[in-house]
Amino acid sequence: MIDWRNKDLRNIGMELSLETQESMENYLLRGWAPGGYVESMLAHDYERAFFVADIGNRQTIWALWRWITEGAPALCHGSYEAVGMWRYDLGGRRTDYVKDLEQQAIWQKLSTV
Repeated sequence: MIDWRNKDLRNIGMELSLETQESMENYLLRGWAPGGYVESMLAHDYERAFFVADIGNRQTIWALWRWITEGAPALCHGSYEAVGMWRYDLGGRRTDYVKDLEQQAIWQKLSTV
């Protein structure tokens, strides 16, 4: 459902781990609490993100930062408050995002028939 592929990043050897992708997907679609590293990145608390990231995530921190700033919905990141509001679906922000993704998937299927 979420397109994690970014050929620009893969060409320079920077691809998000499957664990990070799953954590982000569960957060974005289901409102599940991400781990400390992902939550810090979403809140733009980069000092904490560097502190809690494991070695693999430290090597791709720029890739996650770039995906969040360029690919994630604006309402799901920026502060710990924004992360909490997304998780608890305040104002239906997460619900609206999921509906939009579902509509895009439907149109994509119809356009390939």
